[in-house]
Amino acid sequence: MPSVDAQRRDSEALWRGPQVLVGLTVVVLLLLLAADAFGGSRVRLGGMMLALPALAAVFTGPGAVLLIAGTMLPAYVMSLAENGRLTWEDAPVAIATALVISAASVGAAAVREKRDRQLAQSRRVTARTQRILLRPLPPRLGPMEISSTYLASDAESTLGGDLYACAMVGGRPRVIVGDVQGKGLATLEVVLFVLNAFRQSARQGVALADLPAFLDDSVRHELARARDLTEENDDVTREPETEQRMQECFVTAVVAEVVGEGDDVQLVNCGHPAPLLLQDGTVRELPSPKPALPIGLLGLDADPVHVETHPMAPGATLLLYTDGLVEARNAAGEFYPLAERVGQWATRPPAVMLDAVQADLRRHAHLDDDVAMVTVRRSTSCANTA
Repeated sequence: MPSVDAQRRDSEALWRGPQVLVGLTVVVLLLLLAADAFGGSRVRLGGMMLALPALAAVFTGPGAVLLIAGTMLPAYVMSLAENGRLTWEDAPVAIATALVISAASVGAAAVREKRDRQLAQSRRVTARTQRILLRPLPPRLGPMEISSTYLASDAESTLGGDLYACAMVGGRPRVIVGDVQGKGLATLEVVLFVLNAFRQSARQGVALADLPAFLDDSVRHELARARDLTEENDDVTREPETEQRMQECFVTAVVAEVVGEGDDVQLVNCGHPAPLLLQDGTVRELPSPKPALPIGLLGLDADPVHVETHPMAPGATLLLYTDGLVEARNAAGEFYPLAERVGQWATRPPAVMLDAVQADLRRHAHLDDDVAMVTVRRSTSCANTA
């Protein structure tokens, strides 16, 4: 809960903007009126006053626009008098026009303010939903130190499809980072399907090599179930576009499983960006020579899933992330150079390293996509504290 002082400061800030705008409007009105009064017959600027309420509607609420319109109308009538137009022929039409523009401006400001409130509420719901689904991972899993972070895109009120989770499977730490294609509520449902399937696979002890097929079957089964439920239950309805997105979506993912005391890490990659291994002062990408198809499309490939093994020295860090991190562009159109930047923070604690990457990314680019990052670090003591 914000403090009383914080609430007071927010309230003052809320009022400060309209007050400044109203003050500027009064100054502009006085300048226009002075120009009409002293500019001679060739200077006629009174008509510009009518634009002020409309312009104010873009920046402030209906109350301030109404105040600006109420200030503008007397000044406009005085301008008509200075220009010799305050007559029975001209004045009714001119004043009626000013009233219509003022009323329309107040209405437009009210509509915009309502939309802003709805958007703010939607953003709050979006952020709360993401926090519920993607709770921070535990700081330790077996011999590994773990840290996670989620960055929402700068786009307006979007539910992204980035996901992560971890579990112990047969005494081995296992971490998944994935990205559901698309955005919106349909994507959120698929995120739930993937997370539930991953947790179920851990309870059943599914082997790493069999995990992609297990997730693929589970997700497709849940999608079919959701479709059947929609068809059978009149109370459950979805927009056709949402239904189509659910049936056509797929999930890229990478799963890392730690062997023993962290001596090795095994990876399965389903069309996802390759993890980075920060070890012995170097940053090395770990691309899969035989990446599997994304989850949801595995049925198109009959080849078995390839599991790779990489050694991890004490203190080594594995960084898993979604494509929003490396595809973020700056104003010059340059992608974020993750491999070049992350090495300077390799020796910091995992959470501190992610904070540094996050801050550097925000300085580099405007985020058009969500970003999820997870670090898995082998403890230098190699002590199993699970």
